[in-house]
Amino acid sequence: MAAAVLGNQTLNLCKLDPSEALYAKSTPPKATAFFGGVKKFEICGGAAARSRFFAPIKAMEASKTTTHSIGQAKSPRLDYAAADAVNGDCGGSSGKTAVEMSTVGNSSNIVWHKCSVEKNDREELLNQKGCVIWITGLSGSGKSTVACSLSRALHARGKLTYILDGDNCRHGLNRDLSFKAEDRAENIRRIGEVAKLFADAGLICIASLISPFRKERDACRDLLPDGDFIEVYMDVPLQVCETRDPKGLYKLARAGKIKGFTGVDDPYEPPLNCEIVLHQSEETCDSPAVLAEKVVSYLQKKGYLEA
Repeated sequence: MAAAVLGNQTLNLCKLDPSEALYAKSTPPKATAFFGGVKKFEICGGAAARSRFFAPIKAMEASKTTTHSIGQAKSPRLDYAAADAVNGDCGGSSGKTAVEMSTVGNSSNIVWHKCSVEKNDREELLNQKGCVIWITGLSGSGKSTVACSLSRALHARGKLTYILDGDNCRHGLNRDLSFKAEDRAENIRRIGEVAKLFADAGLICIASLISPFRKERDACRDLLPDGDFIEVYMDVPLQVCETRDPKGLYKLARAGKIKGFTGVDDPYEPPLNCEIVLHQSEETCDSPAVLAEKVVSYLQKKGYLEA
């Protein structure tokens, strides 16, 4: 059993090799912890800092000494703060509580580690609600332009956003993927998973990518709690997108130099029940700022711009 010594107090931490010792020596400005005779870390800031560090450990020890009426040791009941302070095998279970392992996909023997700082805590800090705004539409429909305008509009209101642009993600995260059907599906899956993490962090995540198939978009929606996936459809006719052709891709596709191009020789499935539709046509073409404000109004109405 290893122990931490602070002043004249000795606190048991967890079961370790009997030959190893963990102790701390305190001085007025700091406490230093040693493990096996080697200094591991220092706790600076005086008595207050040392008190905050050792409080969860004291709580653990107190819980271990509490007994039931039948005389058996009571399992310690720690709050999340104590669990955060003492992790791994020193989590307060004395090795008696079985850890529930999971298998997800090809990953086995994994455990979800829960932290005391959760999504609602981060949202209160940011004064907003984390969500994913998924902008879908044909190439040239204005997805990236609207995403940037939306980010700018929310930034002006003091809201924290991040854009996951389809092309940008292929510069790093998805640089190993091609434009074959299976790789395009994996591209969307990865961006959906990253978007979920950003939303859980309390950010307003704006994903802008063609994502042509409903099944793949719905799979990303299913990753988030109800209401936290906001699908925005850029409803722009193919002829308008092709006239714009900002990257020259339609011209290449029509010339047969690009195969499987969405809208030309590969289908696009418009959303059936999306939250927001942004219409544009040859006659009606609102500015990106106006389109972005429509999304901002939706977020304001649904309460995403406050915690």
